[in-house]
Amino acid sequence: MSEALDPRTKLQSMLQPVNNFHLESSETCLEILSAVLEEKGEKDVVILSKGHSAPAFYVMLHEMGLLSDEELYSFADIDGLPSHVIRGLPFIEVSSGSLGQGLSVANGIAMAKRIDGEDGYVYVILGDGELDEGQVWEAAMTASHHRLDRVVAIVDRNYFQLTGGTEEILSKEPLADKWRAFGWEVIEVPNRKEELKKALETAKKLVGRPKIIIARWGV
Repeated sequence: MSEALDPRTKLQSMLQPVNNFHLESSETCLEILSAVLEEKGEKDVVILSKGHSAPAFYVMLHEMGLLSDEELYSFADIDGLPSHVIRGLPFIEVSSGSLGQGLSVANGIAMAKRIDGEDGYVYVILGDGELDEGQVWEAAMTASHHRLDRVVAIVDRNYFQLTGGTEEILSKEPLADKWRAFGWEVIEVPNRKEELKKALETAKKLVGRPKIIIARWGV
């Protein structure tokens, strides 16, 4: 049964019947989600802004014993798991859909926490193709201006998007310098769970600015 499969093989198995729906973009999100969900505190919020990576999220829930085999393999059935995450699923407080909105929502949650005197970080997972959306950069300016240091963004830097390579479609590099220019603390790590967990711990120690972790695939 699927319990014996590693997460990547499990992901491939669940997506094969649905024409490998967003397989590659989900594969590169597995390590990120695993690290974030392990580091998440009770009062923290996780936003999967690259919502098409929902299959990776479901695999993580299955790994944690929060989804059965039957539920996992119901992905994209009419009455099964939705193709994008929706509020009401474990850990999900914000439904995903249109790309580019997650960071703005994260800012709003972080500002509300500050006003209400609540603790907790807001983790938002972005795709690198998603950075084509202008709203991301408006949100980046907003977070920096308001010094929202409880916002921790993670970019899944896998170098590809729906229609091709990111650098051919709309160049992202020098990506770290761009975020620094917007007033963010930047941490660059390989897209591997243990490296990501260390980066998340480092991010929590940095105060006064929003933080972004650029998780580079294949390095």
